[in-house]
Amino acid sequence: MPKIAKISIYLISITLIGWVMWTYLGVKPMSKDLTVIGDGKPAVVLVYESYNLAGMDGMERLKQVRGDFEPYMHFRIAHIGTPEGDMFVRRHDAFDGVMVLFDGAGEVVRVTMVPQALDQLKAELARLQ
Repeated sequence: MPKIAKISIYLISITLIGWVMWTYLGVKPMSKDLTVIGDGKPAVVLVYESYNLAGMDGMERLKQVRGDFEPYMHFRIAHIGTPEGDMFVRRHDAFDGVMVLFDGAGEVVRVTMVPQALDQLKAELARLQ
């Protein structure tokens, strides 16, 4: 194999590995720590099941807008199937794909599905600030 082909394959491989790492590892995962609710900052808690589509889609949309709001509010998840997640679901009568919005004092402001349109999601979160 010619040397130029080997170099090309090497560069393409490095580029693809970098892209995968940036895409999938560059985004900080949402924490399951719900103890921050009521600490003075508003909080958004997404309820999800790892094998169910609504919650996973909602998480992707929240990740897209999280950078704009994270300095002002907490983003958390309540994973159905864990003791903490199940307790949260019972307490707030929630299900997969629902987000529960809390004010800084920890009072529920709204329980709703994650809006499909990012501008609607941003408007919903902006009301918490």
